[in-house]
Amino acid sequence: MLRKSLAAAALAGLTGCGASASGSPALKIGYFQGAVAGPEAVVAANPDLASHVDSTIQLRPIDSGVAGMAQLRAGAFPVVSGVGNPPLVGAFATGTDVEAVFVESIDESGLVVNDAIKSNADLKKIGVLVGSTLDFQLRGWLTSQKLTGRVQVASFASEAAEAAAWKSRKIDSVYISQAYLPELKKHGGRVLTTATDVARLGYAAVNMLAVRKTYARQHPAVVQQLVCQVAKAQTLVKGAQAAKYITPATRFLGVKPADAIAATRGYPYVPAAEETSWLKGPDGTSASGRLAKNFRLTGEFLVTQGRAKSVPSPATIAAHIDPSFWDKAQAGGCA
Repeated sequence: MLRKSLAAAALAGLTGCGASASGSPALKIGYFQGAVAGPEAVVAANPDLASHVDSTIQLRPIDSGVAGMAQLRAGAFPVVSGVGNPPLVGAFATGTDVEAVFVESIDESGLVVNDAIKSNADLKKIGVLVGSTLDFQLRGWLTSQKLTGRVQVASFASEAAEAAAWKSRKIDSVYISQAYLPELKKHGGRVLTTATDVARLGYAAVNMLAVRKTYARQHPAVVQQLVCQVAKAQTLVKGAQAAKYITPATRFLGVKPADAIAATRGYPYVPAAEETSWLKGPDGTSASGRLAKNFRLTGEFLVTQGRAKSVPSPATIAAHIDPSFWDKAQAGGCA
């Protein structure tokens, strides 16, 4: 019995844990590794946050949002953190039982080029994570710059493979997330344009906390607690105690604390004051919020790429956005 207890404790130390006074089943969360300290990693690594989630948190690394949605649909975990709009819209458009409950960030990716690229006219082949938010943004940017058809898009199954191809000079540029930008800059990369620039053109890259709807209905208290702590983590990593909260989270990220602190400092988490406007509009419905509008544009992108047969209807889109957990958090539900 002692050996089993020690083994369980060791496993909890590797996967991340939160106190579970009621003995609730483990809460498995799909998450992304990299330089930016995602809020799920911060919560899992810091007991003063994890203890407010009435379930043991176990993090499961994923390489892409598309893979994360596939694993969620298969039952590997009921929650994914940091998933972008194309994978999420693509998933519910094809029947996956999932909803967005919190908007975490506006992605701060960038188009990284080598020293041979001086301007847009020099671009030949751009690597990107297939079916991702970055793919959505890149193709929108190419359209806006009248480069569609002139520049080849190379699809990759993971950002690690994309970065490796660029460093070996197999491709001259990559549109890649913030987590990889510091590393590529160290190898001589230059950012030609950023996600913020592309978002101004109407192609916003949104990263969300997504939950299987059946899980949210069965365990509403756990989802509520998770939303509360994720929101708190995003505030803490921007404050005076950032190093305290980010450093323990790096055991899940695969980077040095100094790199994670630097990368997270400038990462564009959605301010609490803007969260409501993403989840619902002035009329109080999710159908009129900024997220719903983003999902419609995303649906159009998926159709043009052959990844969806049709753009989801406004009613379908609204049914996969749940502002109730954030509403309750704002009404004192995190006390």
